[in-house]
Amino acid sequence: MSFEEKQEQKLLFEVGSIDEALAAASEQWGISRDDLKADVVGSERGFLGLFGNKLKVEVSPVKPVSLLKGVTFVNELLKRMGMEAKASLQENEIIDIAGQDAADYIVVRYGDCLKAIEYLVNLALRDPGTEPRVRLDSCGYRERRTRSLKRLAEATARQALEYGRPIRLEPMLSWERWVIHTALKDRDDVRTESIGEPPMRKVVVMPKFDSSNMDGTSRSRPPRRGPRDRYPRGSSGPRRRY
Repeated sequence: MSFEEKQEQKLLFEVGSIDEALAAASEQWGISRDDLKADVVGSERGFLGLFGNKLKVEVSPVKPVSLLKGVTFVNELLKRMGMEAKASLQENEIIDIAGQDAADYIVVRYGDCLKAIEYLVNLALRDPGTEPRVRLDSCGYRERRTRSLKRLAEATARQALEYGRPIRLEPMLSWERWVIHTALKDRDDVRTESIGEPPMRKVVVMPKFDSSNMDGTSRSRPPRRGPRDRYPRGSSGPRRRY
């Protein structure tokens, strides 16, 4: 058997049987044979017909390799953690963790365990400095978290306008930051941006400045004054009578 060509999401082998090609691709990619499909694209007779036919078999995954490897990685991690849970790939290409321990351990404390597993699987599959692409879910956590993030975005926007200054949120995963950006993108009084490096990258919500004032000191809405700001700057307060 010889590995002839590697293309994106495809492997081409010269083998004696389809099973041999599937076994080789499974080992090459580190995924199950059940997640592979094989097509015979050609064949050649052996030397003087003594060694049988050689098949050219093209093997490809049924889903993106990164997702299938992610499922394998997560299941192995859950096994090592002693969790009664199993990961599977859903139609929306999200890896879902279900099982007896999912609700009790995976999604508690604001989904910290789920986020940690998602970060680890992407760290294992990709370069450490890149944004994660493999997404995890468990017990409907992502839907609940999305609703919570939308409420957080609106509340933070009100706070930024009230105090007239940028408000930094806690570090979030890329899809969580995307929810914040999307929730506020159509507003004309605040804007958002992401700062920092993963996994500590976070969203900043800030008031939009008046573009007519180039020094950026004029805000779309004046900040709320504290107790010491009741009187104009330079004023000593109300005049006392003696």
